Amino acid sequence: MTKQLPPSEKNTSLSFKMLYILGILMIVDGHIGTFDYLDLGGLLRYQNYHIGIFMFVSGYFLNLERGYEEFFKRKALRLLLPLYIWNILYGILCWYLNNYHGFSLGGKFDLRNLLIAPLTDGHQFIYNMAGWFIVPLFLVQSISFMLLKPFSEIKEKKIGSCISIIFFILSLVIACICVPHAVENQGERNLLLTFYRSIYFMPAFALGYCYRHFLEKHDNINSPLYFIILLSLISLLESIFPNYNHIPSWLNFINEPMIGIYAISLLSIMFWVRVARVLSPVLEKSRSLMYCANHTFDIMLHHFLGLMCVKYIFYATTFPQDKNVLNQIKSDIWYYNYPLGEAKCAWFYITISIVIALLTGFTINKIYAKLKDKLRLN
Repeated sequence: MTKQLPPSEKNTSLSFKMLYILGILMIVDGHIGTFDYLDLGGLLRYQNYHIGIFMFVSGYFLNLERGYEEFFKRKALRLLLPLYIWNILYGILCWYLNNYHGFSLGGKFDLRNLLIAPLTDGHQFIYNMAGWFIVPLFLVQSISFMLLKPFSEIKEKKIGSCISIIFFILSLVIACICVPHAVENQGERNLLLTFYRSIYFMPAFALGYCYRHFLEKHDNINSPLYFIILLSLISLLESIFPNYNHIPSWLNFINEPMIGIYAISLLSIMFWVRVARVLSPVLEKSRSLMYCANHTFDIMLHHFLGLMCVKYIFYATTFPQDKNVLNQIKSDIWYYNYPLGEAKCAWFYITISIVIALLTGFTINKIYAKLKDKLRLN
């Protein structure tokens, strides 16, 4: 028998699942070029907040009721174990394509790229580079859990609200002080970069926690005026901080004060939180969208594989004699062939890459389930 959620919890669950869909669409769309379907004409540039959306949701659902051992075991099995398993599989794929099919993408299949690089870089085998954020996510969740767990026994809601506000403010202050020192990480890709990435994402995570324990009850303006106010504030801030756009994976191009960058990014997240709430009823009517919402981890890890497949489909069907196109596909992960123009092809890249990513995750999960059953029988 399926457990029925109370209406308020059900609506919240649907809203955040829709937020996951919006976030993953931004990530896939942002990786194929400059068309960007959801950035409102450049006002809401994806890379400043799209991963922050997932951090926000993670902070919202932070569960402090678990014990320390249960929490860390659960997170390691759900995040770090799949990261390393897929790193090995993509490492084998990278080695095979580079050695036998003329590709020149990704690093060597060695112990450093198999064991250390996932913790410090995340881009070692290229095809799975979208998983670079998993280690920072694990660290952000772990640090937050250790900081907040001692207060989990407090039942007074006002004190809990105050703690969530303090947690957010401290995260923001520390990030504003630390992140500018990570600019391009002085060209190094080591644990220091991982540390700075984690510090960078803490405010978005803390905002999600603060939203659940304090802000959500005040977020009740049911009017288009809400969107107008948010977009007006973002527009004003972007005029004050025109060089706010940056790359979170390397924390470079930090050319404005971090407080301005965070103000734009966090307001953008709040904008999409409300959009997701408005669109959430659609999920109840769409099994395919619900499936996507429940498997964004698969889409995140495998969409570059899907994008590579689409590139080859376009090459094989439109430029089969153009070896220059094939060579670019094999050597440049950021090369995209648009036989009908970007506007007409971008949607195809997004759709097919998501389908391939979901099929990849589904297939491996089925194989894993069967192996698990056989081991149990034996």
